[in-house]
Amino acid sequence: MRLRLAYGVVAEPGTAAWLPRPRTEPVRLAGEGDAPPGAAVALGPAGAGGAEAGAAVAELGVLVRDGGIAAAGAGVDLGGGFRSARLAGARGDQRDAVVAALRTLGVDGAGRLGERTGFLTGLFGPAVTRRVGAAAARAIGEGRWAALHLAAAASDVLGPEQLERVLALEAPGGADLIAGGRPSVLAADLRRVLEPVPGPRRLELLLDLWERVSEHHAWLARRERLLASQGRRDRLDDLRDRRGRYEDDILLSYLRAQLGAREPTLAEAARWQPEMHYWMGMLARLLNDARAATALLRTAVAVSDHGVPEGLARRAPLLRATVRALDREEYRFPLSRERKKRAAGLPARPGAYVREIVGKMDGPKPEVDGPAPYYRQRLARALNYGQLAAKMVESLLDDDHRVPEDYLRHWASRSLREWRENVGYSAVRGPADWTEAPRFAEYLLGTREPLAERLERGGDDAQEEVGDLVWCADLMDALANLHGHDAATMRRQDGPPWLDPDPGPEDPAPLAPAYDSVARAVSGAAQLVAFGGGRPPGKGVRTWEALVAGLLAEAEIDEALRGEFAVPAPLAALDGTVVPGTGGARFRLARSARTLAEWANYMGNCIAGPDYVEKATAGRCGLAALYGEDGHVRVNLELVPLRPELRGWHVSEMAARFNDDPDEDLARRVREWVGTIPGVDRAANGAATGEETPPTPLTPPGRSGSGRRAPRPRLLQDAGPALGELAVKAWDDRMTAEPSHALAVLASAEDPASEEAFAQLTRLRRLGPASLAAACRNVLDRRDLDLADLWTLSGIRPLEAALGGLDPALRERFGQLGLLTGAAPLPGSLRRLARDPRVAPAYSLGLVGLRLRAAIGRLVLDGDPAVTRSLTRRPAVPPLCALTVHVTCEAPAIELAPVAPPGAVTVPGFPASALDDEDGPWHAAFPGARELGADTGEFWNRVSRHGLRVPAAWVAGGGGWPALWSRAGRR
Repeated sequence: MRLRLAYGVVAEPGTAAWLPRPRTEPVRLAGEGDAPPGAAVALGPAGAGGAEAGAAVAELGVLVRDGGIAAAGAGVDLGGGFRSARLAGARGDQRDAVVAALRTLGVDGAGRLGERTGFLTGLFGPAVTRRVGAAAARAIGEGRWAALHLAAAASDVLGPEQLERVLALEAPGGADLIAGGRPSVLAADLRRVLEPVPGPRRLELLLDLWERVSEHHAWLARRERLLASQGRRDRLDDLRDRRGRYEDDILLSYLRAQLGAREPTLAEAARWQPEMHYWMGMLARLLNDARAATALLRTAVAVSDHGVPEGLARRAPLLRATVRALDREEYRFPLSRERKKRAAGLPARPGAYVREIVGKMDGPKPEVDGPAPYYRQRLARALNYGQLAAKMVESLLDDDHRVPEDYLRHWASRSLREWRENVGYSAVRGPADWTEAPRFAEYLLGTREPLAERLERGGDDAQEEVGDLVWCADLMDALANLHGHDAATMRRQDGPPWLDPDPGPEDPAPLAPAYDSVARAVSGAAQLVAFGGGRPPGKGVRTWEALVAGLLAEAEIDEALRGEFAVPAPLAALDGTVVPGTGGARFRLARSARTLAEWANYMGNCIAGPDYVEKATAGRCGLAALYGEDGHVRVNLELVPLRPELRGWHVSEMAARFNDDPDEDLARRVREWVGTIPGVDRAANGAATGEETPPTPLTPPGRSGSGRRAPRPRLLQDAGPALGELAVKAWDDRMTAEPSHALAVLASAEDPASEEAFAQLTRLRRLGPASLAAACRNVLDRRDLDLADLWTLSGIRPLEAALGGLDPALRERFGQLGLLTGAAPLPGSLRRLARDPRVAPAYSLGLVGLRLRAAIGRLVLDGDPAVTRSLTRRPAVPPLCALTVHVTCEAPAIELAPVAPPGAVTVPGFPASALDDEDGPWHAAFPGARELGADTGEFWNRVSRHGLRVPAAWVAGGGGWPALWSRAGRR
């Protein structure tokens, strides 16, 4: 029997295959069924002895260990007439094997792949030229594997001369710009994206993508280098404590001085109020600390980029100006001996390090080149001092210090003209850009115009003042520089100091390709093509960004990713379960297409494709991921029921990142575990719900006993009238005066009495996610509505009630009617039904309600202050519980406060409640939390690790959580 090998090859006559076995002699295969599909084998003469086969199998083991199982498919010479191979069933194609083998063997070992023409054909196809081969040899010899990988993948869409350009590409610092995946997977994605593009322009797009990914990796490398210049241990808490004690000592010194240097009594201290000179000194220290921290930060960046001598020379004017400002600091107070002793180690204020650096630079024997460690040691705390200064500014602008307003305004009006003459403005934020004063500057300066307007008008006040807060922006920009950014950006939520020094990536459109790797960017673009992007628009698309923008514009991504999946009950019961034998990997089930989009964007696969979404929406499969303990997805799974369904489930597809083969042991254990999941008992489900199980037809579906085609069910004609009547009744019952008013306010109806509710709903349906969130924020901020009003409005689902009252026989006959209550795109027949004038208002209200919930969920995770104010002003149990579950599951990057300790199920407050009470408010909140966007499968895992948590701003007022919960319970 001749063995079938991978990539359509059949073993030659007289050849046998040996399979490695751990700790035993290799096994000679009698047939293909004796080994797993795609297994690595050693091919050799059928009459070879055990010693020869053993040596070849040992060499095969070395090859697989160093290059992965894919390398075995390249036909590598194992010695003694043996070559490596893979059995039929392996993923990918020949180029995957050749690239993997070459990375292991290098240019010197390439001869083990056989004739040069042979493996070059495997890489680039039969049209490969000598020049392409020479370019490939140079790339291999120089270790430019990313260029080789991309060229092999792009050989399907590029010509020989274009491939030479790709093979000449270099990555910054030797970074792996491909970052995972097989060439064949990248090739398939490139074909989807670039085949509609004219041939000459394909190379232009690929080179642009390479440049973008290179820039991203260069930025990451610089950011890592900048942050590595800072101390390994975070000392921010220590500095905050020291600075607090420093200020306390000064305050107590003023108090003792006023009382005649004696120790005050508690009553005297309580009655005492600091005078102006204390407040002005405190404000002067805050300003100078911000300027000193800015000087340290900018010097740290310059030294990291240019070395100690040049970096210090570039920042010398700023450092010296800072020391002069510190020398003139008003209301200075001498340190007592006790405070000097307590302040040993890191100084409480950054100006001390600035003085030391300038003193070393300008001393009797200026030393710039010699004591590099001296400078680096002091600059290593620039980040912590900058963070502390930002916290102090935030505290001032939040009015935590309770500075008397007259003193604050007097300080804010002081001129900074001399300071700017010495240090100038940064390149990213000059006075001409200060056209709109921050809200906090308006508070400090009163009704004064922004700085840019004053400078343009001229006059006595045509100068920068402290209250303009440009120095605060300088501090935040300097912090941003140390994190690799050009400047700080506006914060997403209100609050001092209004700038974010290390902004994360903006929320991208779902499936918008990232630029952290070529493979991921191309995979994301291929996803967009699958969602309807098709041919890139216009003839002038010359950059990858323009191509992606065109695909995003044409593909109805947002609509395609709405709605919930019909999750089979046996799979839903295991959501969040740890799979035995997988090292703690946790099974997570996708409940919406948006979850699939997140997985696809990270994994670089097609799990968010329309075919998968359609099957999962109809409940014909379960789509899942296995999360490792590091929080990253290890594999994606498609689970489908066996036939009949009562038999259980099996894994239809399983793939690691970029559609790579999963670890063999992991795959085996997952398949075994899935085999134990119980099946779906339709008969039992029908009995439990009181429904009769329809009899099994004796003729094929669509055929009558006489052989004539049965009449096709007509959705509009048969179900439309009854559903329309029920929908109108459900609408009238539920859309009372209060929700009608809330809808009109949210839709910004100028005359609610004259505008129909359906027109208002249509206006809201046309809003994108960001615009709808902004509309919610605006009505909450103006107090036109409370969060409780929005929650009530978003929970009105008249079409669900109408479907519940529909004849069960019609529901059974038209099983797709349930899709009307979700947010997923509707098939054609349902779209026509949803446009029926009797059904349309009820359908639109349900759809807008789901989108409202998602918008509220995003605002809460962003820590939006308008939501916080509304929630705490008029709390209600249903939204409070659902939002708390949402925050606990998602663990957003805002400050959180514990409500209950880790592992606890009893929630403090009156009335009493428990998380595990199936009849309590917390269980009732889970559906609402899922509509907010929560992955409730993570709830118990989060509770066990961190406890029940809420945004800290919710419980910052008096009484904390118990008071908030008690007020909610009274409604």
